[in-house]
Parts: sequence; structure tokens; C-alpha cells
Amino acid sequence: MNYYGQFNPPVDKILHDKYFQNTFNDVSLEAGAFDGLIDSCTKFFEENYNWKTINIEPLPHIFNILQSNRPNSINLEIALSNCENISIFRNYKHPNLNYDWGNGSINHSIKHRIELETLCGSNNYLDIPVKCITYKQIIKDLNIDKLELFVLDVEGNEFNVIDGMIGCDILPDVFVIEHGHTNIDIITDKLKILNNNYKLDFVSYVNSYYIKI
Repeated sequence: MNYYGQFNPPVDKILHDKYFQNTFNDVSLEAGAFDGLIDSCTKFFEENYNWKTINIEPLPHIFNILQSNRPNSINLEIALSNCENISIFRNYKHPNLNYDWGNGSINHSIKHRIELETLCGSNNYLDIPVKCITYKQIIKDLNIDKLELFVLDVEGNEFNVIDGMIGCDILPDVFVIEHGHTNIDIITDKLKILNNNYKLDFVSYVNSYYIKI
């Protein structure tokens, strides 16, 4: 079996070993899916356990690659947030990777923005209008009646995405949130606004793994 996730051990291996050993036909949502292959947290489960995988990627040129890499997934060219509107997605131009990397966001933290400007140049970016939708609306639109896994990696817009989950009856059993641009304790406290409280179960590199309690 081939894992695709970032780090060592990869995110998808941790998910497989700790939470989803030999579980077939589950449902996952990955926000910040990029091209669906590099650092993917859900391709492994689609490939080996027949999962229904929903991938979210707002960058048009990356989304086209995602569609090609993951034709059996539900792929959505949108951004998750706390309301339905058009927002500006800022994508900095990396000195080596050009615009083909995963640090774009509609809501960079100040610290992250300074880091990106130091690396890429303060005016070296593209601002792209993207359609935003809430988690709650996606669940409704796709008629999702269960969600085993939600992987959230949106480079600073995590809190707005969580706000967009309020009032939704279908919440993930396992919720993986990148905490690299904020604080784990603040995320844990933020999750209390949801109907089901979450317990921090595991931390690896910049990812926090929460489970329902």
C-alpha cells in the first residue's frame, strides 16, 4: 500500500493505523486538497478501501490537475469559509515552485504573511476571486449523511471554516486540523462551538487529530 501524505509518518498512515484500519466505504472531506496527489490525506483510502472522497481546491490551475489526478472523487473548485460569497485568494509566487505550491489562502495570519513576503517578495503574488461556501452547505448540497474524516488545511482560515460548521448535524468522527499558523489550545477551545465537542487525541508535526467525545 502506498501512502501519499506529508511528513514521516505520513498523515494518511497515522489515520490508517490509529483510526481507520480496514474500514471500507467511508466518507472523507479534504479542504486544501491541492492536486489530489502530493501530500494527499485521502487518496490512500479511496485507492485501497473504496472511500467516497470529497476534495476542495479553489485555485483554478491546480484544480484542473486535481480533476485529472482524482477522477473518481467529488472535486469542488471552491473555498470553505463562514459564509457564501466571493473572496480574494492570495497566492504568493515561490522562487522555485512558481505558483504551484500550497500556501495560498483567503485569510493568511499576519505571521504567515510576513514569512511569505520574506520568501517570495512583498508584491509577488496573485489575487484570485474564488467562490466561498460553508461546510454546512456542502453537506446539504451533497446529501452527506455521515462523515468519518475531515482534513482541514486552509493556511489560516481554519476558524472561519469551523464557524461555517455551526448548526450542521453531520460532523466528522475524526477531524484533522493543521495548527501551524495558530495555537493548538485556541483550536481546541474553538471547537467547543460545535454541537459535538471534540477531544484532542494526537499531535504530529503541524497537525492536530481530534475525535468526537
